[in-house]
Amino acid sequence: MCLEFRGALGVAMALGATATFAADWYAKDNLQPGHDPSMVRFEDGYALMSTNNNLQLWTSEDAYTWKDHRSTVSGVPQWAYTYAPGTEGIWAPDVFYMNGEYRVYYCVSVFGKRSSAIGYQSTKSIMPGSSGYGWIDHGHVFHTTTSDKYNAIDADVVRDTEGNYWMAFGSFGLGIQLIKLDATTGYQASDDKTVYNIARRTSSASGGAEEGPSLIEHNGQYFLFTAWDKCCQQGANIEQTTYKTAYGRADKVTGPYKDRAGYTMANGGGTILLERYGRYVGPGGGEAFQDLNRVRFVHHYYDLNGDKYNHIHIRDVVFTEDNWAEMGQPFLGRYLSAEVEHGVLTRAVSGDLVISSSSTASNGEYLAYVNTEGSKIRLPMNIMQAGDYLLRYRYANGGDASATHKVTVNGKSQTVTLPPTGSWGIFPEKSVVMVPAKLKRGGNFIELEPSPNGNFAELDRIDFLRIIRDTIPANGFDNGIRVRLTKDDEFAIKDGGYAIFENVVMDSISSTEVSVEVKNLTGGKLSIRDGKKDGTVLSECELTAANAKSTANGWMTVNCTNLKSLGGVKDFYLTASGVSGEAIVKNIVFASLSGEIVCNQEPCGDPVSSSGDPSTSSGTAEPQPSSSSGTTAIAPRAVRHDMQVPARKAYRDLKGRSFDKQIPYRVMF
Repeated sequence: MCLEFRGALGVAMALGATATFAADWYAKDNLQPGHDPSMVRFEDGYALMSTNNNLQLWTSEDAYTWKDHRSTVSGVPQWAYTYAPGTEGIWAPDVFYMNGEYRVYYCVSVFGKRSSAIGYQSTKSIMPGSSGYGWIDHGHVFHTTTSDKYNAIDADVVRDTEGNYWMAFGSFGLGIQLIKLDATTGYQASDDKTVYNIARRTSSASGGAEEGPSLIEHNGQYFLFTAWDKCCQQGANIEQTTYKTAYGRADKVTGPYKDRAGYTMANGGGTILLERYGRYVGPGGGEAFQDLNRVRFVHHYYDLNGDKYNHIHIRDVVFTEDNWAEMGQPFLGRYLSAEVEHGVLTRAVSGDLVISSSSTASNGEYLAYVNTEGSKIRLPMNIMQAGDYLLRYRYANGGDASATHKVTVNGKSQTVTLPPTGSWGIFPEKSVVMVPAKLKRGGNFIELEPSPNGNFAELDRIDFLRIIRDTIPANGFDNGIRVRLTKDDEFAIKDGGYAIFENVVMDSISSTEVSVEVKNLTGGKLSIRDGKKDGTVLSECELTAANAKSTANGWMTVNCTNLKSLGGVKDFYLTASGVSGEAIVKNIVFASLSGEIVCNQEPCGDPVSSSGDPSTSSGTAEPQPSSSSGTTAIAPRAVRHDMQVPARKAYRDLKGRSFDKQIPYRVMF
């Protein structure tokens, strides 16, 4: 096996012995209500609106815990009755940041009729109580009448690569239309009055049911997400709901949009992304939106095993190497975690891969009957930092012999042995193995398959643990507030902001000495905190000239206080206080600035950063291949064994260049 893989193996063994993990691995869905939801990212969090509540506003700092604010209107605006006589409410809002303000495009209509209209209102700030908050209604934007072959509902705004704004809308009939908007006025643009037809169901069996468009640009191409089939049957009628989400892609915002098989959406094409699975009925009515460092998709679904009414899920959109979209996990409070029951499930036989319930499983669900060769679980994941990881693989094996699974990460496979755990359907903290893997920045695709040895194991969840030897690239953060990525992909943080770096394996960190690389000295300080934004300070960095040393290309290295200890897995929060303007941060470095790297007065095992020398690391380099054969999982054991593992010890000369040599390194597991 390669040297980098061997180092990960040693860390896995150490974790098998210590079993000290970050945060609470047990997730729980928060069951946030909403129908036809729309979200927008702002500096301090997220804003959410949905249907049938007169533009009621919700805000959240973390997209998991929501605060309810009052409706932004007292009722249906008077102008709406001119175009939609008899309307009783406001439908399908779309919240978007445009021309220096937040706008919500909303719809008024009568169910089953095409006498409909779209209007909008705006506010300078979207957070109630802040300066600039206050909604102004701007009235009519576009309408249809009963004689039109398309319908002015379900508005969605997108900005193209040239800075122009467009609005998609429509349902049934001719399906989805697109018009150009004037960014200044918010109304239809005068230089292009064309109504472009960009999607239409042509099958008579479908009844023309296509609605709820959402557009987003990614890597110079445009993605159109639409909802198909029958919506909104809930409660006692939940089984009648057949809603699902389909999409296509185009090189121009006006189309043509084609699915992955090459069929145009204007002629009935569309690749299915989400449809009913388990207790999650009718996942649709969604909207794609740009977060800080990822595209996300918010949609509603109906909970078959719960109240049978509408709730929302927020998922990552994960893009393939050739820029096609796949749908990731519902967000349950953590970014580097995957609940396997939410993966894309391919069953070789009926009755395989059954979503089952257990009070000991994360979010109360797991996959049973992972039995048949040819069955597969696919987990699309967005990972913000490239490098070495451990997949913490939570399973149950109630049999008498070990099971084996094939785990494939971005096309590279390894065999994983899963020893007996003593029971089925029970997932205590110790029921894990560690699977070393190389992950890249951006979209990663993990596939899990049972091996044909006749022994079985059930699956609950996978957590992705980042192995940090001497560098965390700041632009590899998972989320935060008052932070952003610049046009040069550099990380910027404002006073009062924080960035989250989940699942840092501290057993792998090279040194207790800490520094940060910054481009500007802003005063104030950066702090690395344990587990939360106001958690225990692990290290503190004063952004002053007296504490800084110039390095190459305008960057400066700032000394921080030493970590008090190493070991276990933690969530790091990088916080800023007293900072003037923005601090631009390149790397957080765990290494001695004076010479040899030392770990608590002992030699370090394989401390060379997976992204290279900290002075040049950007966190975007492609990872090298890991081992493609052999049994690689490391199970926690009650008995400890000695094992000699050759590892690298890294040194730095006076000019900061690195070199390494082989040393013996004894690992306990």
